[in-house]
Amino acid sequence: MNRVVSLASSVAVLGVLGLLTACSTTETGSTQARAFTATPLPATQKVDSAQVYMFRGGLGDLFSSGINDMAAELRSQGVPAHALSWTNEGAVLSKIEKAYAQYKQGPIILVGHSLGAGASNRIARSLTADGIPVDLVIVMDSLATPPVPKGVQQFVNYKASGNRNDPGGFRAGPGFDGRLVNIDIRNLPELENAGHFSMVQQDALQQRIMSDILAAYRKG
Repeated sequence: MNRVVSLASSVAVLGVLGLLTACSTTETGSTQARAFTATPLPATQKVDSAQVYMFRGGLGDLFSSGINDMAAELRSQGVPAHALSWTNEGAVLSKIEKAYAQYKQGPIILVGHSLGAGASNRIARSLTADGIPVDLVIVMDSLATPPVPKGVQQFVNYKASGNRNDPGGFRAGPGFDGRLVNIDIRNLPELENAGHFSMVQQDALQQRIMSDILAAYRKG
């Protein structure tokens, strides 16, 4: 299994961002931002077994600083969220594998913007190929849309680039039986003016993402 990030190939993909198709909502839901309300964590939650990683994109804090903000807010609520550069993909994969070998349970949650979305996708594919289930993957304007593998329980794709009327997006891979949602944020009134470089800083999107992370973390 090749777990080494190719910087050259990943940066090359960035050049085709404008050609990517926009995603449609494949699961009907409210277009209003969900309120982010914190509730106490269950006393039995095994924090040390949880793996929550959030990846910034190619220009890091310049356009993906919202990743840092969300991770900090989640940590304040007891979720061990780590905000990292997308280049940490290999190290994170190794840490998750070692943690799962020790605890045999999750939750495993991966979030990424732009190149960070690609890192999240590749880690999820590597883990599920080894029989390690992934509770939640959230991507923001991924530069590629490979099939979602079997073993991912929930996959949420937020799209802000390409043709907003094109139905393109992530699709289920062989054996996938989880929940897959494709959302073009430009179809949401509160996010219609957001784009690739500004989407992560939008409070409405951050609250949606944190709500999903909290739900998956507490369920896991």
